[in-house]
Amino acid sequence: MPQMCHYKNVKNMEKRNKVAQTVDMEAQFVHLARLALAGRANDVELLSKRILNRLSDSRPDLSNEIRNVLKESAEASEIARTKAGSSPLPVDFDSRLELLKRENAPSVGVHPVWSPEVRNELETLLTERERSDELSLAGLSPSRSVLLVGPPGLGKTLAARWLAQQLHRPLLTLDLSSVMSSFLGKTGSNIRVVLDFARRQPSVLLLDEFDAIAKRRDDTAEVGELKRLVTVLIQAIDEWPADGLLVAATNHPELLDPAIWRRFDRVIEFPFPTKDEIEELLNDLLGESVTSAMIASISSILVGKSHADITREVLRAKRHAVLTGEEMSALITNLSVKKERGTLKDRLVLAKELRSKGHSEREISQRTGLSRQTLAKYRVQE
Repeated sequence: MPQMCHYKNVKNMEKRNKVAQTVDMEAQFVHLARLALAGRANDVELLSKRILNRLSDSRPDLSNEIRNVLKESAEASEIARTKAGSSPLPVDFDSRLELLKRENAPSVGVHPVWSPEVRNELETLLTERERSDELSLAGLSPSRSVLLVGPPGLGKTLAARWLAQQLHRPLLTLDLSSVMSSFLGKTGSNIRVVLDFARRQPSVLLLDEFDAIAKRRDDTAEVGELKRLVTVLIQAIDEWPADGLLVAATNHPELLDPAIWRRFDRVIEFPFPTKDEIEELLNDLLGESVTSAMIASISSILVGKSHADITREVLRAKRHAVLTGEEMSALITNLSVKKERGTLKDRLVLAKELRSKGHSEREISQRTGLSRQTLAKYRVQE
């Protein structure tokens, strides 16, 4: 009898352990899904290996297959590190913070909308790389440096990432918060380390907010160290290797030292999007959730806004539509923009669209900024 009780206790314990392992595996799977959906590839890889190792202990019948998967993963990781250049990123000597951010496989994730002039300039950079042999025979090299100029939100950083993606190169981005130091001489030293590191490997180096480190040397408000940085940058741009690409971006071109401008092989100015370009962007963002007539009308209202501002406003409206169940056609007219930029014709088109969706004249008046008398007058003329 005691032996029978012991046997039952062992069986019950094994059963509880199996249930606990199942629950634990399910929790691990939820955590794995959370990491994957957040785009944390490195964490996904580490957790997957941990789960497989634990599974190998509980499922001996799968141990050979799991061993092969882990082996293939290790080999693939080694190949990826070799291709991408897995050298440790340079760090600040005192804070030990990395001075660069590295994207081994940069991806824009969206369809970039630029003016024809900007797109032509960017595609020319790629063409020069593709036909570098022809340029070499003529004693020339592809453009090695490009300066992107324009107000915030017009796609300058996106352009750098797109170039890196098209060239199949890692994107290295200067981390200003780590580079700038309060210690005399440290900022210049950090910049030199970053430039030397990027020069040693085929990559796209992005110096965002370039005006922070390349200010005019006649600016009396700046200390001597930042003025000396300009000389370092000029020399680096002049000597940048042909197999690399240095991209600088600034929202404040008036702050740049005049000598810097002459060093870049190419300068690309990013203008605010035109009405047609805004329509293209809205079509990408909204798809078939609103009519083409409404997109045409809204694009007029949004003229003067940046790509980033438009995207932010539209995504905010889409989130609101999902949470409230309200129609996008109604919400899209309520963007936080200056409605006076839209013409009377554009607002009347919006009014007609809202009316077809069953909205009251009061709601239409609030959304379009037109008085109810004006709406009634033009409705008679329809």
